[in-house]
Formats: sequence, structure tokens, C-alpha cells
Amino acid sequence: MPVPDTHLSIIAPHPWLIEQIAFDRIAHERIVNEDTWFHVLAAASFVESLADVYTHNLLDRMADDPQVSLWLRERWEPEELQHGRALRRYVETVWPAFDWKTAFDGFCTDYRPYCRPELLEPTRALEMVARCVVETGTSGLYGLLQQISPEPVLTTLVGHIRSDEVWHYKHFYHYFLRYRESERPSSWQVARVIRKRLGAIGQEDAYLALKNAFEVHHPGQTFSPRDFQRFQHTAGHWARADYPYEMTVKMLLKPLRLPGMIHRMALPLLVRHARRVVAP
Repeated sequence: MPVPDTHLSIIAPHPWLIEQIAFDRIAHERIVNEDTWFHVLAAASFVESLADVYTHNLLDRMADDPQVSLWLRERWEPEELQHGRALRRYVETVWPAFDWKTAFDGFCTDYRPYCRPELLEPTRALEMVARCVVETGTSGLYGLLQQISPEPVLTTLVGHIRSDEVWHYKHFYHYFLRYRESERPSSWQVARVIRKRLGAIGQEDAYLALKNAFEVHHPGQTFSPRDFQRFQHTAGHWARADYPYEMTVKMLLKPLRLPGMIHRMALPLLVRHARRVVAP
């Protein structure tokens, strides 16, 4: 992946705008009765819409690095928030009776304790690795949704978001390489962060986002761990054939900087393992 020119990437116009999404052309009949899609899209809109909290924590950590701070403030945060606004508009257009704000407020209350600055990694290089893992997860998710979307406008929207997340990964990886030169994290430290963050993907944030979407959408019903397992089972079924396994594994391996031969040997083994884990 080429190293981005951060200055140019900040001043360049964003490749897409909400106004360009044809919400008035949504084929409602293709998705309005898809309960799982409602919950997945509502939950994703909540997580994306909390980007200002994540950005604030990162800006505090990177305060002495004006280049990284500028990119986080001027590109990453606005683009993540645009994802949240676009997904919210899609959800409210297809399911207008859903009280999005009440559900989002509940999610914020539940999830903010998991966004404390002290939960960041101990060094900037390792935090950039953690961000690479997160962006890998989101790009894989939106890549999957793009492949299986039942509705054309949604396909376009999640395709745009996927492209943004891949670009964000490239920036975080670029900053990891910069900090790696001075902080010299060991391969073991990098691997530990990757493993830890992989274990956290789709846990607290997904559970709490789905919980609040479910309980507002179904008044009087309580979201249980069994309900969450049902969503995970559906996600595994979706992912069995359409998840971008090889791309995801390549993105995860990249910060380890493995020698070529080891990388070539490890890739197919890890892809097979990923298939078993994501879609057992």
C-alpha cells in the first residue's frame, strides 16, 4: 500500500457526499421487511456517530504531532461522522417510525465507559496498530455488506464507506511506520495488540448498539445474550461465502512486517483459520 501524502489527502475534496446518495430512489420493498438488516444498519450508524469521542482521545495522545492531529481532526473525524449521518438517514428513510435519537442516546450512555483515554495502547506506535485492526474490521464488514446488500442505494452507500475505511487504514499504517522508527516496538508487542483488538471487535460496541436498537424498535422487550448470539449466527452465515478473508488477513499481517517467505506461508493458513472463526 503506498504511503499517503497527508497534506494532499487533507486538502483534497472528500470523494463522496451525503447529498450524492439517492435516498429518494431506495427500493423500500427490497429491505423494509428485513429485520436483521435494520438492526445491523442502525447499530453501525450508532458506532460511526460516536467518532468525536474516539477522535478526542486520539488527539490528546497525539497532541505533540501536528501532522497526525491535523489529519485526525480535518479528515478522519468528519469522514467517520459522515458515515454515521448517512447510515442514520438511510435507516430513518426506510424505517421512519424508529426513534433513532433515543436509541443512540442510550447507546452513548452505555458505551462511553469503554471509551476512556486510559484504554488506549501505552505507546503511539501500538495505538496505531490498534487503529489498523479496527479499520481492518470495519472495511471487512462494509465489504461484506456491499457484497450481500439486497438494495442498490445501500450497496452504493456501504461501498463508499468501505473505501473510506481502507483509506483510513493506510493512514494509520503510515503513522505506525513513523512512530515505529523512534519507539521500536517488538514484533511480540505488535502481535499482542493485534490479538487483543481482534478479540474486542464486535463485542461491547456491537452488543450495546444492537441492544439499544432492538429495545427501542421493540418496546417492552429486553435484548439478551441469546439475541446477540442470534445476530452473530446470522453474521456468520452471511460471511461464509462473501467476507473478504484474504484482504482482511493481509491487512492484519502488515504491521508485523514479516519476511516474505514467512508471510507467504502464513497467509493461506491464517485465511483458513479466519474462515473457521468468522463463519464456523
